[in-house]
Amino acid sequence: MLPDVSGEFRVGADPDLRFAPSGVAVTKIRAVASSRKKQDDGSWVDDKTCWVNLVGFKKVAENMAESFQKGDLVIVNGRLQVEEWEDNDGNKRTSVDIIVNNMGPSVSFNPARPVRTERASNSGGGGGNSNSTWETPPQSDEPPF
Repeated sequence: MLPDVSGEFRVGADPDLRFAPSGVAVTKIRAVASSRKKQDDGSWVDDKTCWVNLVGFKKVAENMAESFQKGDLVIVNGRLQVEEWEDNDGNKRTSVDIIVNNMGPSVSFNPARPVRTERASNSGGGGGNSNSTWETPPQSDEPPF
């Protein structure tokens, strides 16, 4: 089994959300990790780059597709997976995938502002809004859980 990885990536293409025949959501995002070097004159140049596929399944896939777009800087935690195959011309190819466990915006250069989702009053969750079941008594004799 390959190791868990975490890192910062730049989203290189908009997410591609598809559904398997079983109905499971699968999102693939092409992303790049790169490093830069400062030269003697003080200018910066790109150094090494590594393109990866960020792959999410089920709810993670749906959230990835709704949350990110090309150009976003993201933090990813997942499991490394390397695939090798031959293309139509017989050339050996390799792809590096990260099976995403969790993904969020990077705050390295810009602040992130999460959007709070309103929850139904019978959801049992808090979430901090004034309509949650924690702050509003139930409307019937039934327990809220």
